[in-house]
Formats: sequence, C-alpha cells, structure tokens
Amino acid sequence: MKASLSRAVAWMVVIALNIIPLPQRAEAADYRLTPSIRLGQGWDSNIFGTYSNDVSDFFTSVTPVFILAAATPNLAMQLSAGVEGRWYYNYPEVSSAGYSKYVRLSSIEGGWRPTARFSVSPGVYYLETQDQVARAFFVPVGPTLPTPGVATYGLQMTREFGASIGLGYKVSSSVAADVTMYGAAHQIPDQPGRVSDSRTIGAGASVRYTFSQASSAGVYGNGSSENFKNTSDSDARILEVGLLGSHRFSPFFVIDGRLGMSFVRQSASSPGATDQNVNDPSGSITLVYSDNTFRASLHGDIGYTGLSGANQVTRQGTIGASLADNVTQQWSWNLGGNYQTQFNAYTGSGTVISRTVNGTGSINYTPWEWGTFDLTGNATQEKDYLQGGTLNRYSVLLGFTLRKTYTAN
Repeated sequence: MKASLSRAVAWMVVIALNIIPLPQRAEAADYRLTPSIRLGQGWDSNIFGTYSNDVSDFFTSVTPVFILAAATPNLAMQLSAGVEGRWYYNYPEVSSAGYSKYVRLSSIEGGWRPTARFSVSPGVYYLETQDQVARAFFVPVGPTLPTPGVATYGLQMTREFGASIGLGYKVSSSVAADVTMYGAAHQIPDQPGRVSDSRTIGAGASVRYTFSQASSAGVYGNGSSENFKNTSDSDARILEVGLLGSHRFSPFFVIDGRLGMSFVRQSASSPGATDQNVNDPSGSITLVYSDNTFRASLHGDIGYTGLSGANQVTRQGTIGASLADNVTQQWSWNLGGNYQTQFNAYTGSGTVISRTVNGTGSINYTPWEWGTFDLTGNATQEKDYLQGGTLNRYSVLLGFTLRKTYTAN
C-alpha cells in the first residue's frame, strides 16, 4: 500500500466532516469552551536526556490549553489542544526542545448517531514532543489503534499523528457490528535522513453478541500495512484475529478484553534475502473501577507494531494504570504509570530493544472555581539495549492553573 499516510489522514478527516451534519436550528445544541493556562516552576534531573553525566536545572513552564465540546441529541464531539513551553535557567539552548504540542479531536458519548442503530466515531490526533510521559498519556490508546512506542532515545523530538473512523451498527437487540479504519505515523523530524520514520494504515472489524446487561462476547479481526522509511520497497503486513468479551461485575467494575493471534509477513527487501514470517499470541485487557469520586483503570496489551521508532516491526507489550480521586470539593489527587517492553519480532524468542517505565502523580488544591494549585512529579527510566545504556529522568513542578468555562446552547 503505497498511498501516503498524510493523504489517507486527510481523506479520513474530509469524510468525517462530510458525513457529520452541522446541528440544525431545531436541535438543542450545547457548547462548552474551557480555555486555561498553567504557570509552573520546576526542576528537571536530566535536561539533556543522556545515559550518563546527568545535568539538572530549574525551569519555568507555561501551558495554555483549550477544550471545546459540542453536543446535540445525536452528536457529541470534543476538540482539545495545548502547548507546553519550558525555559531552563542555566541552559537556554535546551529550551527550544522543551515544547510539547498536541491537538486531538475525539468522539464522546457515542460520537454521531444518525439513527438508533447506526453510529460514527471519528477521531484525529497530532502530538509533537520529546517527553515520554506526554506521548504515553496524550495519544489515544485502545484496541482499534496501535499502542505508541514510549521510548525516547536521548533528547529527541518525535511526532505522532493519525486519524480513525469507527462505524457501529446494531443488527438486533443482542448483536452489534463495528468497523474501524485508521492511519497513524511515528516520525523523528530531527534525525538525518529520517530513516526511523514509520507509518501504518489498517482496518478492523468485530461482531459482538450481548448475552445480558452484564456480559458480551464476539470475534474480531485487524489488518494493517507497516511502512518504514529505510525499507519503503518492503512493507510488512500484520494480521490479527481472535475473540473478544466484556463483563460488568457490578455497577462499579467492568472488564473488557481481546485474545487472538497475530501474523507478520514481510517480503525480502534485497535479492538473496529470505522473507520474514512470524506469528504469536496477542491481545489486550482493560479494567475500570469507578465509584462516586474515585476512578481506577488498568490497561495492558501485547502484539506487533510498526510504530515503535525502532525502524522495524517489533513485538511490544504495554501495561498502564491510573488512579484518581476527588477527596473533597477542593482537594484531589491522581497517579499514573506505564511499563513497556519492545522486542525484535524476527529473532526467535525476541531480542530486547528497550524497556521503559514512566510514572506521574499530582496533588491538586482548588480554592476557587477558576484557579487550581498542583504539585506534580514525573519519573522515567529507560533501558536501551541497542546502545547499552540506562536513562533516568525525574522532574517536579509546582503549578497554578487559571481556567474559565463558557457554555452556550
């Protein structure tokens, strides 16, 4: 599949914008706009992202964000965008690398529902950052899109962007079918020759049968084409098929998962070389517990991907967790983290490429409706087996956020 990813993403956006009608005057449309700006003072233990001789420095950060949500009786979408800028005190040359920018259009509450049986869920995202934590938590993670690689090899800017369209149809009261088309890319713009850039274009389908209000099960299949900058004449094909299911144990606790097999096929890129064929079990699981003000989630997946940044198909396993609680009307806290391991897909049991651990946590105090103080800490440890080094990076930041919400209907 030689069509450029940017063209595929553009077509997905055009399709989404054309199939989703604008709210009519007769419909009750609700709009909610929330602009905010966060001012922070922090400390970073390893500003150059090196494997030895860490250099630390204090920094000032400014993070403007806006969120626009629109909802009608049959359409609910949310657009969010933000920029984080960092200015280091003793090393201003690093400040230009301290920017993170993202834009994300996502479907909420079912997206567009033109009929009682049919739904459309479009989504688009763009992220540019050299912050592993930002990449791990901003980019959508779910069974219909590849999990992004979270490893960053030193002080290196990366870009993630893509789009997806999900189509859902309720065949009957018990049977539902879903189809998803997606395109995504991983880029390292500052790398000479951009030899580690990669992209994926794919589609998936599933059929689910609901046994009761608490349980459902079904089958699914996904297929994708993986393209690498340095081997553009030899795209890899990934096919995954398996079973899926979900169960609600209580009004508070839900589990959803997939279990299947993944198959990778890649033709030889040069005369005399052999084709690469490999297959292994794959799947994902998501557990969510929500009770009043407390919410906890756990997500894990394993499978093949072409978006790790390793310039090859890798077998990638990821586990992520988050906890959040509004203790009182003014006090809240949250914790989150993820662990990811990448293996070479074509070396038998697999050669480890990298292991990465990210963690973040914050305590928030909201004395006013328009203002919140937060104390936030981040920690990263990355073991790079290709370069033979371990990267450690920690930061802490005291911030204050100003926000205002505007509503209209």
